[in-house]
Amino acid sequence: MNPERLADWARAVAGDPENAHIGRFSAFTARLVDDGGGDVVLRYDHGAVTVEDGRPGADLELRGPGSAWRELVDPAAAPRRHDLLALIKAPDGLEVVTGREHLIRHLRVITRLVQLARLQHAEDDEQQEAHR
Repeated sequence: MNPERLADWARAVAGDPENAHIGRFSAFTARLVDDGGGDVVLRYDHGAVTVEDGRPGADLELRGPGSAWRELVDPAAAPRRHDLLALIKAPDGLEVVTGREHLIRHLRVITRLVQLARLQHAEDDEQQEAHR
């Protein structure tokens, strides 16, 4: 959970018209915990997202190994590991620790947030390739 990538992603979220439309009535917090030590809280508020240091008490908490978090944003992820719901069901995937009802209630917004992260990940990969 690279802080620079998260900041770039938050800017992409803020500038996304689809997110602005579908997220205008959504507000929630999501704690994302990487078993390897990463821990952040995303605060989503009517189309805007901020990233903070992780702490208990978020509406939704997702936990998993770093490999599952990387798969989540990988545009070429394998079948049955290709999106959030698939990774929640997969072995060694992501676990919903708390807030399953918030996940379902805000699923369309969360899905768009993941799509934007994937787009950013693909752009980052292209830039790295161009510098080689």
